[in-house]
Amino acid sequence: MINIYIDKKDSDLLLVQFSDISSNVIITQIPNRRWSRSRGCWVVENTRHNVVLIGKLFGKENCNFSKEIILKYKPTISIDEINQYLSKAKKNLKKHTIFREDYKHPIILALTQSMQIRNYSYKTIGNYRSQLIKMIHYFSPKELNEITKTAFEAYLAYLANKEKLSGSSLNVVINAFKYYQETILGRQSKELFTMPKIIQSKQLPEVLSVQEVEFILQKTENLKYKTIFSLIYSTGLRLSETSNLKISHIHRHNKTIFIKNGKGKKDRYVVLSDKILEILREYYKKYRPKEYLFENDFDYEPINNRSIQREFVRVINKCRINKRATVHTLRHSFATHLLEAGVDIRYIQELLGHSDINTTMRYTHVSNKALKNVTSPFDKLNFNLSKKRS
Repeated sequence: MINIYIDKKDSDLLLVQFSDISSNVIITQIPNRRWSRSRGCWVVENTRHNVVLIGKLFGKENCNFSKEIILKYKPTISIDEINQYLSKAKKNLKKHTIFREDYKHPIILALTQSMQIRNYSYKTIGNYRSQLIKMIHYFSPKELNEITKTAFEAYLAYLANKEKLSGSSLNVVINAFKYYQETILGRQSKELFTMPKIIQSKQLPEVLSVQEVEFILQKTENLKYKTIFSLIYSTGLRLSETSNLKISHIHRHNKTIFIKNGKGKKDRYVVLSDKILEILREYYKKYRPKEYLFENDFDYEPINNRSIQREFVRVINKCRINKRATVHTLRHSFATHLLEAGVDIRYIQELLGHSDINTTMRYTHVSNKALKNVTSPFDKLNFNLSKKRS
């Protein structure tokens, strides 16, 4: 069930709450929405258009609009009609408590507690919980501890063929079930059956040339986004690391930036160049952020990642660069350009925060410098295709 309220602190905002994480995909279709950490829900502008759009996207029968919203956009509605709507919404709420109640399921509670004790990230915990909840419903009334190898592989086939899950998503399902078997039940999954290995497509990362990066930065007119793009390219930061960067993490005297709790909950330092420090000074004078280096325009919370991604796509289209580039492409380009400049790959691994050197090694496959020095054997053939046959 989707609950929609008017924010008590700011009546120009609507708060959208739901417990089904799959609804995150739907709400991204609402313009200018953002996630509020302090409120623990999504925030959108309080307009008639957004109220109607929420109803269309989630389905009116799944939405529970507050009484204040109804009175604001339907001032002529009678008290009886309001009570009738609220009564119907209450009944629907009982039908849609499946996700809320799912999180109270003994398996999910045990999983959550176990992963929190082991200091897993919130994202990983959410992914594992979501997959086990789906499995509980799929195999019901059979218990998860009764699932056979044949049944589990049939489930994976269903996800691949019907749900069209990618190889990486299928591996999340396998890892979640493996964690449940080994950690929650105390079994060795090998004793039951060998977990299938999903072959993932190994696509090389898209990389921009130095000239293309320069062009993108030149065409980025907004100083905040220009600073963000410049910082990511100059340091190789991930998007989430950039948006969560605090002012206190910028060590201008040591010329370093401290990355707190990066991927895998690892801390690291990256280099702060003199040129990017000048840009940061200019940015700070204009925006005067309070705690986080890049904050939302509405409050002092970290800037929304989607806002950064949306602006980057807009600039890419403006530059007419015919590549499937995202903000993360700047990070790929940073690594590739360092490699082409002769920087040791283990140093690049440290800057990127990779645990496995093999992850960093993939940039050796996209580096153009080495390829330019390779002469094709075709060039050594002694004939000219342009000559006409006699």
